[in-house]
Amino acid sequence: MVELEHIYPYFEYASLILSLIFITKYKAYYFYKYFILYLCSIVVFGYLSGTVFYGNGRAVLNIFTFFEFNFLALIYFNLLKDKKALRLVKILILTFNIIYFSSFYFSALESYTVVVEGMVNMVFVVLYFKELLNSEKILNYKKLLPFWISVGFLIFYLSSIPFFTLLYTNLIDNKIMFPILFSLIIVFHLCFIYGLVTCKKMEA
Repeated sequence: MVELEHIYPYFEYASLILSLIFITKYKAYYFYKYFILYLCSIVVFGYLSGTVFYGNGRAVLNIFTFFEFNFLALIYFNLLKDKKALRLVKILILTFNIIYFSSFYFSALESYTVVVEGMVNMVFVVLYFKELLNSEKILNYKKLLPFWISVGFLIFYLSSIPFFTLLYTNLIDNKIMFPILFSLIIVFHLCFIYGLVTCKKMEA
């Protein structure tokens, strides 16, 4: 039986390839280029952690966290329209990056950056859903690419926060937890794939 560890990268590749195939379809979305960069960072750092930096997975994850967070933050900075929400996004971007770079000097912070990132990302997603619910776009939400992207983020980050908390605190055997993470990654990318294939070409 093929293990999830060997399967999930193909879903990451599929998301990236489809995002490039449909680049013309979704070019009206200002956030889309950051979404592609987000997917590129997943594939590139996944490759590096399995080859060049094999055995140093945690170090690669810490570096990846910077790119993952900032590309995702730029996605929502370009999606959101409400001025108060955008102001909050700016504050959170600044705050997280201060914490992230401080972790290079205060090593104790390193164990918390991934967890804090997940929490902040959840705030971005909630802000988007709140704005969507208060707009006319909610009437056709199933055909909105940002909706399916946000569903993917919601599932992954909401579920991965406890995973990475346990991982960094060594409260449970890591080997037991990783199949759960791989399953989440697959569902995460299936949301992207479904959205990319089925959503309508719409103006941002």
